[in-house]
Amino acid sequence: MHLSWKRRAFNGVLALILLFSLFSALGTGSSAAAESAPDEPTAAEEPSPDKLAAAAGTGAFDLRILHTNDTHAHLDTVAKRIAAIKQSKNESTLLLDAGDVFSGTLYFNQYEGLADLWFMNLAGYDAMTLGNHEFDKGPGALAKFMKDAHFPIVSSNIDFAKDAELGPLYKDEVGKPASAAAIYPAIVKDVNGQPVGIFGLTTTDTVALSSPGKDIAFKDYAASAQATVAKLQGEGINKIVVLSHLGYSEDQKLAKAVAGIDVIVGGHSHTQLDAPVVVDRGNGEPTIIVQTGEYGNNLGQLDVTFNDVGVATAWDGKLLSVSKYQDDAEAAAKLAEFAVPLEELKKTVIGKTDVALEGNRAVIRKQETNLGDLVADGMLAKVKSLVKAEDAKAYVAIQNAGGIRASLDKGDITLGGLLTVMPFGNNLTALKMTGQEIIDALENGVSGVDTGEGRFPQVSGLRFYYDSMKQPEIVDSVIGEVKQAGQRIVKVQIKNANGTYSNIDKKAYYIVATNSFMAGGGDFYRSMAAAKADGRFYELNLVDYEVFREHLQQVGTVNIETQGRSTNLLGKPLPSGGSGGSSSGGDSSGQTPTGETPPGSGNANGGTTNDGGSSTPGTPADGNNGSNGNTGGGAAPSVQFPDTVNHWASAAIAQAVSSGIANGYADGTFRPNEAATRAEFIAMLSRAFGLAGNSADLPFADEIPAWARPYIASAVSQGIASGYSDRTFRPSGKLTRAEMTVMVVRALGLKTDSTAAVSFSDGDRIPAWARPAIAAAYAAGIVGGTGSNAFEAGKEATRAEVVSLLLAAIRTKG
Repeated sequence: MHLSWKRRAFNGVLALILLFSLFSALGTGSSAAAESAPDEPTAAEEPSPDKLAAAAGTGAFDLRILHTNDTHAHLDTVAKRIAAIKQSKNESTLLLDAGDVFSGTLYFNQYEGLADLWFMNLAGYDAMTLGNHEFDKGPGALAKFMKDAHFPIVSSNIDFAKDAELGPLYKDEVGKPASAAAIYPAIVKDVNGQPVGIFGLTTTDTVALSSPGKDIAFKDYAASAQATVAKLQGEGINKIVVLSHLGYSEDQKLAKAVAGIDVIVGGHSHTQLDAPVVVDRGNGEPTIIVQTGEYGNNLGQLDVTFNDVGVATAWDGKLLSVSKYQDDAEAAAKLAEFAVPLEELKKTVIGKTDVALEGNRAVIRKQETNLGDLVADGMLAKVKSLVKAEDAKAYVAIQNAGGIRASLDKGDITLGGLLTVMPFGNNLTALKMTGQEIIDALENGVSGVDTGEGRFPQVSGLRFYYDSMKQPEIVDSVIGEVKQAGQRIVKVQIKNANGTYSNIDKKAYYIVATNSFMAGGGDFYRSMAAAKADGRFYELNLVDYEVFREHLQQVGTVNIETQGRSTNLLGKPLPSGGSGGSSSGGDSSGQTPTGETPPGSGNANGGTTNDGGSSTPGTPADGNNGSNGNTGGGAAPSVQFPDTVNHWASAAIAQAVSSGIANGYADGTFRPNEAATRAEFIAMLSRAFGLAGNSADLPFADEIPAWARPYIASAVSQGIASGYSDRTFRPSGKLTRAEMTVMVVRALGLKTDSTAAVSFSDGDRIPAWARPAIAAAYAAGIVGGTGSNAFEAGKEATRAEVVSLLLAAIRTKG
């Protein structure tokens, strides 16, 4: 029977104890003289760790391991981390890191890991292993990092021999003692008189996930671990710690496959283990797995007691939240120095767009936008390049709108602007999901569209139709169970290679590009969490804004409009182009829930005038129908205009027109980019809110068009609109964003505060009379700033902006 090294040592100690007992019994005449030494225990007879410790003697050794992983250049809280480390060390402490110090914030862009290293040296790290991201800038940058390290690097499954930069730093031996600024397969640290072996492992996926170069080879981690453990045991080391950048699921496999490992300090999967996980191989030698999560939010602390033969007999572990510590003064002062150049770095131009990219909270959480499309496209492209799944039918992407936090103005795209759009640093993740699981994910995504929840899906590689008039899915957030099944998703179609669409196959598998937040069940994406829990996931660990930045570089100058990827039917039937199993023509933007009609076919009611009202060329066909969003009658009206095709607000315009809120011009156009007049806006607002027109006399000195009089009279009488100090109303005057917002807030009846502050960058230029209403609208989520967080109160509001705001207001009204 094959015995482990520790088991043989234990049996020797046990034999000596039994032999001593036997001689003692013989000397006293005890009946124990008749007993023979027991056979080696079977697995079922294995003594408990307590018995092992008692049998092994009294020479117990207590080891404390402080550990970090996947900090990814998140240095804003590093002064607190340093304080936590200093306060947690004792005389038997190892401070270790499991890799991925590199990449993730502007600190890395500026310093390429050297800022992180300064703090690691200050803290007194004993060793680290390499994560895949350590190779992001190639071997040269990694070599520069290593040469300044005050500690060794451990890596047992990477062959550096042929690499010109890292080869000279590699020592193919057990570091005993180990030199700083060198790479070893394993090292031995003397901890309070006790030798502890430490070695490192890195995911072999690094070749695809990063840029190690052609001269660095990655070897099978299990075989490397087996060989390294044997080597350490051959040198008499019986307490062995692995620094693993393999991911939690692989750490579990490692613990079961390789005997002799006492502790695995994990990384790569960003898994937060609030308590140690213990793998029992059935031989009385437990393997303890720990991991802290990500970004240095926690410092791991593991206390282990070993017996004489190096078996862990007791342990206790916890995560220390660094937020609870005061800044270390020295670290805080140095961090302030490192932060100075970052403000200039944020001004770096990383791209250019010929169109404004819509990320306004009030819009992107309720409908497709061109920015949402662009982000999802970038995710999809990256996953396609990294994940090869032969049994997957297609690739798609789903991004929660709440992960996109601002718009980008037309012109240069700066790094600072990008970080404003994507501030969370979520990681790109791929899931293998069934068609039904994707449908379930989308059902969750549209469940909060009425209130503008962040779960609304921005997608790529698919399109879907839903009906917000139908029953939404409702989840009990406390117990995580569905209280009401959703019925809003009507149809989901997958984009084919030739640009056509086919209905999703509910039983087939698809690769879904998403972010780590959603993959973990964030924003109630339970079907994604289920796929991940089932092991159907790929941890890519590429930060989202870097993926988007790379996509911008590949695209060049951006000129993207919405693609018709999500359509709210609003109680209407499916459009003709979306009802079949397959449709041609690709992502035809401008396709609406009410079908397609040839450009120039007239306004929303099929003619060149609306509801019997008269109009002249160049005048909006706004009649006096008093509709509040229901056009009623027969066939659904046509809502496509030749000048809204590929427009960012095409979906909103379609909804507004089909609901009777807005209309086109007599020449068949909508003119979405034309500034709205005050009269036009009040007419649309009245129809959106169902305000009854009246024939009251108006106290204004200027002429009010007959078609607009009932709307204006109603709005004035209800305190929604007012004239100017010179007793004019100026119905043909161009509407400003401030005027528009104030009137919508009044129509909604939102409470305003005269002392309310606004957080826009141009807040000092917002008129005092408009500031309370704008603050209230922002708080309600119906208005937002531009990419530079400006409100632009005096800017003329376009007809497209008007309908988008009115639809947002209707949803807020509920």
